[in-house]
Formats: sequence, C-alpha cells, structure tokens
Amino acid sequence: MNRYYVIFFLWIFSIQYFMAQESDVKHIIREIQNKYAPDRRVEVFQIDIHQKGDTSIVKGVTTSKDAYDELIRTLKVNYPAIIDSIRLLPDVELGEKTEGIVYNSVGTIRYAPRYNSEMITQTLLGVKVKILEEYNGWRRIQTPDKYIGWINGSVRPLSKAEILSYNEQRKIIVISVYTTSYEMPDETSNPVSDLVIGNILALQSENEKFYEVVYPDGRIAFILKSDALTHEDWFKNIDLSGESVTKSALQFKGIPYLWGGTSSKGLDCSGFTKIVYYMHDINLPRDASQQVNKGLLIDSNGDFGKLKPGDLIFFGTKGPKATNEQGNSESNKSNDERVVHVGIYLGDNHYIHASDNVRINSLNPSDALYDKFNADRYLRSKRYIENNKPINVDIISK
Repeated sequence: MNRYYVIFFLWIFSIQYFMAQESDVKHIIREIQNKYAPDRRVEVFQIDIHQKGDTSIVKGVTTSKDAYDELIRTLKVNYPAIIDSIRLLPDVELGEKTEGIVYNSVGTIRYAPRYNSEMITQTLLGVKVKILEEYNGWRRIQTPDKYIGWINGSVRPLSKAEILSYNEQRKIIVISVYTTSYEMPDETSNPVSDLVIGNILALQSENEKFYEVVYPDGRIAFILKSDALTHEDWFKNIDLSGESVTKSALQFKGIPYLWGGTSSKGLDCSGFTKIVYYMHDINLPRDASQQVNKGLLIDSNGDFGKLKPGDLIFFGTKGPKATNEQGNSESNKSNDERVVHVGIYLGDNHYIHASDNVRINSLNPSDALYDKFNADRYLRSKRYIENNKPINVDIISK
C-alpha cells in the first residue's frame, strides 16, 4: 500500500511541477512578445508550450529572429530539457522564393487562411511582397507597409534573381481611378482585366495611343495612354503639396466604404488616406492608429486655423474599451487613447473621409455638412508634406 502512496504523490508532484513550468514559460513568452512583437499586424508571434508525456515542447511561428533567439536562450537557461519546435518565418520550405509580385488588380488579404475570415487589407497589382509561409494553397505575406495576412492566389512567387530582373524593367502606373486593359491595341477588343489607380505593370512597347504591358504572371495587354504614365513621367509630375493631395482625394468621392479596403474598388478610412498619399510616392502605414505616429503634429486642441489642405485629421476616444479601425487594441498614448478614424483636411473646416462612402463633412457646427459625431471625438491633426518635401514618412521610390 505504501508503494502506491509513493507513486500517487510522485504523480501529483510531477503534475504540479509541469503546471508551474507551463505557467512560467507562458509568462516568459508574453514578456518577449511584448518586447519584440507587440503589434500582431506587423509581426507574427504565435508561440505556446505543449506537454507530451514528460516532454515540454515550445511550438509556433514568428517573424522576429531577435524574439526567437532571446526566447530559446532564456528557456534553455531555466529549462534545459525543453524542446524547441518553433518555425522562424520566412519558412525554409519556401526555398529561394520568399518574395512575390501581385498580378491581379487588387489582392485580398485576410486575417486567417480561409475565405470566411475577415479581410484586413488589400494590395495592388505590381506591388512586391514578402512571402512568409504556405498553407493549403494560401500564402502568408507581408506588404511594403509591414502588414501581415493571408492571400489565396494573386501573388507570383519569385527568386531574388527574378525580382532583380523585374526591377530593371521599365514600368507604367495606372492613374485613372478605374480602367480596363485589352487583348489588342483596340478598345473594342476583349478585356484582359480590370485595373485601378496605383496598379503597376512592366512596359513592353508603345504606340501613339496605347502602352503594351506585361503582367507579373506573363499576360500581355494594352492600356490607353490616357489611363497611365510611365514611372519616369509619374515621378516627374508628382506635386508634393497639400493642394495636390486634396485634388487627388476628391477623385475618390462617392466610392463605397469597405472594411479593409485600400483600392478604388472600396475603401476604409485609412485605406483612403493611404491610396491618396501612395499616389504622391508616400507609403503611409496601413491603419489610422499607425498613421498618427508619422508626420508632424499640427494641432491637438481643435484649433483648425493651424491646418492646411492635405493634413490628416484623426478621431477617436480616450476610453480603455475603444478599439482601432481594424479591431486591435494597441494604444498610442499612455492614457489608453485609441485612434479609430482619419480624414483629409480640405480647408475652411471641411474634410473628406471614407464613412459609408468617401464624402465631405465639416467641423463647423453652423455648416450644413457638420459632422457632430466625429467633431466630438477629434484628437489631433498631422502634416506629412511641408515645403514640397515629405515629413517623417516612408518614400515608396526609395
């Protein structure tokens, strides 16, 4: 009988030991995640501890090598027997093809690798993305604004050598909000695809009326010259001024609101500001709560006389229960402020924003376009262009 008591107490002791170890390891994982990958939108850190008999295993994936190195180093010091089963992304199984080019006019990126998962953002034809891993026909990718999500199709994987070759080709960029490419240099010929503003294609040849272009997946098409510019001409024609930003913004007036939308097929509030600035060679972060951390602070007291056309105006709440536009809970200030909406200032207390559709509203209570809801939650205004130069933002061409 005493032997059974010993076995029982050893069993209880082992359970308590593994529970204490699991709790400690989970705490270490959380601490390292908070240090290196606090924002799930731009870093992957999905790691947990699992028990298999008497063996403890840490499993998961991460894009942060620094986080991985510190986690394993810390765990090995405290628990030498723990097994490392973490995959560092990009996945080694991808081989050399860890980059890709979007070949559809708009690529839909979802939170999880399934069609019924929410759309978190979009990417445009011709954009280069990082490929992080593959799963059941889906690819987890990272866009140039660092956003991470899953896409099915729409991306052609390329090796570094193929990317370099693609970079050397002359390009055109679509400047019409919507247009079509054709099988022949003839508007009555069949379409190859739809196109939206910001799409980029390789230039093959041109005549008086059409550009002949090549898609990243090899399709050949013809685009009216009135709908596009060569990259060289586009860069020469960029007007880094607030007036140019507002003129560009007005092109999108009336486009319906679409959660996760960053293209002229549908826009959410920060997708709208992003595409407008994209067409000025400025790569704004994806979400309003990220965009507010760029640029130059102009006002945080409701003094709209300080604002100039083209400034971004941000709205939100101070309460801890608020969430940002994409449903995340990252705060920008220590008082739990949440930035949840953004628009572009037009002048005279008017601004344009994506809300139901891209529309103009006013911050003036006596104006017929007054938007009391947003006026009551105004937070601050930021400037991203000053004296025809970008301020504290990333430049696409660089």
